[in-house]
Amino acid sequence: MRVLITGAASRLGQAIAARLRERHQLRLLDTTPLDPGPNAAFVQASLLDSQAMWQALRNVDAVIHTGEPPAHLPTDPLARDQVLLELGTRGTHVLFLAAVEAGIKRLVYGSTLEIFSSYPDEVYISEMWKPLPSPEMPVLSRYLGELTCREFTRDYLVGITALRLGKLVLEEEVAGQAPDLMWLDLRDAAQAFECALQRDTSQRVWWTQRWGLYHICAPIPNAKFLHGQATHLGYKPEHAFAAHWGGGQA
Repeated sequence: MRVLITGAASRLGQAIAARLRERHQLRLLDTTPLDPGPNAAFVQASLLDSQAMWQALRNVDAVIHTGEPPAHLPTDPLARDQVLLELGTRGTHVLFLAAVEAGIKRLVYGSTLEIFSSYPDEVYISEMWKPLPSPEMPVLSRYLGELTCREFTRDYLVGITALRLGKLVLEEEVAGQAPDLMWLDLRDAAQAFECALQRDTSQRVWWTQRWGLYHICAPIPNAKFLHGQATHLGYKPEHAFAAHWGGGQA
């Protein structure tokens, strides 16, 4: 499969590319230059550039939109928030509209579980819970991007899978730190994106069947976030942060 990955210079983008490159032809898109490595090509462009998106999506079978912000954001808080808002909303719209026009039927988006951070840790949150995103733009912009994706499934015959990701870390990097119920290993996140690529619902009659929403988190005991729905995609997280939780499993 020929797959375009946005935010390819981010840690998430690199983890996804590392997992997919042996089985897929990759097109890595970012504003930051990078070495694409084997079986991949690099496209330097902004999501806000509709002409560049049109060109980047030629001869592509699927799109993974990581939702990751660019590496270099303005230092001024107001300017930074404006960039994040534009990329999360207009950037997602420009990218997916170009994908629709190119005839691409499989689209995957990286949202965030941080839209539930205001809930207490004693509850168990599934995809049925109402998001309560904070006004901080790094979180709010990801949620607005998710809503933009959902509207595309209402209007077009495309299958879109949104993955709400936990806080991305590597298990070995957080050894000795206080445990966090939202931790998600980057390698498990990459596995979830690979699983989502197999979901082809573009020909379903009802838009609710074309739209897919899944929580992607670590299999820790008494987890705040439930990932049972994601197992239907084939998601099998391997990093449980056992040293922090006594080796238990969710």
